[in-house]
Parts: sequence; structure tokens; C-alpha cells
Amino acid sequence: MHMGRRSYAIWWNEGNDPKRVGKLEIAPAHALLSGNGSARLAVVLDDITAVEYRRREVRIDRRHATPVRIGSLDAPGTLLELAHALDSCC
Repeated sequence: MHMGRRSYAIWWNEGNDPKRVGKLEIAPAHALLSGNGSARLAVVLDDITAVEYRRREVRIDRRHATPVRIGSLDAPGTLLELAHALDSCC
């Protein structure tokens, strides 16, 4: 498991859903995306089939689920760090 930072300020969307703003926290078994109100998504790390960083976004492909797109609301370089952290988990 990547030993760096574990919480990131992000936006995300699942499939064609609207973008949500919040944070991503990496736990031992899942990545939890949470935002204002009831906006939450748990991505089971064992279900991640691919993590791709390009055009200032990270795309997470999952088994039997819609891909998730993530963008950073944090400092430059954070998104690449996040992509590496997620990729090392799966």
C-alpha cells in the first residue's frame, strides 16, 4: 500500500452522472468518495481493473460497474500522486 497521503480534495462523476465535489480517502479495502449531503461512493480496491491518468483526470475502471472519473481540487501534482496510490492498491 502506498504510504503517502490518504485524503484528497477532488471532483468525481460516475458514468454520465453530474460532477460531485468532495474528498477521496484511501482505506485498506476501499476508496471512499464523499461530498456535501448524501453524495458518497465506495470503490472496493479489489474491484479496480485499471487506473489511467490523462488530460488532468484519473479514470478508474471497475469490475461490473461504471467507470469513475476524478479530477483534483488540490495542489498541482496531486492527481498524479492519487493515480499512483490507487494503482499500487490494485
